[in-house]
Amino acid sequence: AGSGNRMESFFVKNGFDYRIITTDIGLRAHSPDNRESPCFLCAWLRRKTLFNIAEEIGCKKIAFGHHKDDIIETFFLNVFYGASISTMTPVQEFFTGRLYIIRPLFMVDKDLIKRYSDAMGWEEISSGCPTSGLSKREDIKVMLNQFYRANKKVKGNIFRALHSVRAEYLL
Repeated sequence: AGSGNRMESFFVKNGFDYRIITTDIGLRAHSPDNRESPCFLCAWLRRKTLFNIAEEIGCKKIAFGHHKDDIIETFFLNVFYGASISTMTPVQEFFTGRLYIIRPLFMVDKDLIKRYSDAMGWEEISSGCPTSGLSKREDIKVMLNQFYRANKKVKGNIFRALHSVRAEYLL
């Protein structure tokens, strides 16, 4: 069964109200017409689609599953490739408060989420992205894992540093 069928089975089995949206976003992001990186365009188009659906159904909050590792990786992606010192925030306001993105797992390690998912017997579902594993984010993960293996305090130190910015010492 495809990932859509497995997700639908999971939703039905657990009595969730759901809607599965099928788009051509992945194909458009990886087409020769795309002048941006596939990851940038795909993320932008997916978010735009979610915003439109939220507005259509009167939803004020969208919860994303970003976790602590995502927050740290995004920081380094922005420093290395976006020339900014920034990352994702736990709560992000859009359209003067008409919509909020929340990230309730922002303080949770990816490994803990994986262990919980395994304990619950939930099957991992691949995104099916042809760029997965070949992205700049993947390069950042490899770099960070080298630091994490060398010193178990590094991940926590990086995460705490994102809460303790000393702007007076930045240019």
